[in-house]
Amino acid sequence: MLNITERALLEALCELLEEKPLDKINVKDITDRCGLTRNTFYYHFHDVYDALDRYFTNEIERMLTKYENEEEWTEGFREGLKFVYDHKVMIEHIYHFVEWQEIRNYLDAIVYKHALTVIGKEPTCKNYSHKVKEIAADFYKNALLGATIRWIQEGMRESPEQLATLYNDVFYGTIEPTFESINKSLKKFSE
Repeated sequence: MLNITERALLEALCELLEEKPLDKINVKDITDRCGLTRNTFYYHFHDVYDALDRYFTNEIERMLTKYENEEEWTEGFREGLKFVYDHKVMIEHIYHFVEWQEIRNYLDAIVYKHALTVIGKEPTCKNYSHKVKEIAADFYKNALLGATIRWIQEGMRESPEQLATLYNDVFYGTIEPTFESINKSLKKFSE
């Protein structure tokens, strides 16, 4: 959880990211924006990239906590997409100057944990091993993550609601066959 000072610094960073690319933002810009000193910034963060990392880590924790007890994954996925959509300029300013893998890792953490949680609650999947559930969650995570990355790269033309609804329908339409296929494959490997 962020304290008041960290929140002010991160809000200033996000405001600046709406205006200019990450490589054009320095600590002085952030502290000037929120009226704090450079020493205060360095007390909380190592550098601008560390602050950005903390911002996304906090967002991930907030979303995972908010949706960890949800029966359906769609709301969490929709909110994640909406966050990206609502911060389109900021994401573009980060995307071009941070390793794409770093952004992918943030999305990866949200989507995998949520997929595993939803799969674990699915009544038709109760009879399958934890290994089958982990493989299925990884499979769906990769599909959803790939779709999300493509959506970002193509300019986010569909609304978050459209994308979440489409993939919700695909997700639920394939759960049982996916579990069956994984289970059969694992049995082949164990023979």
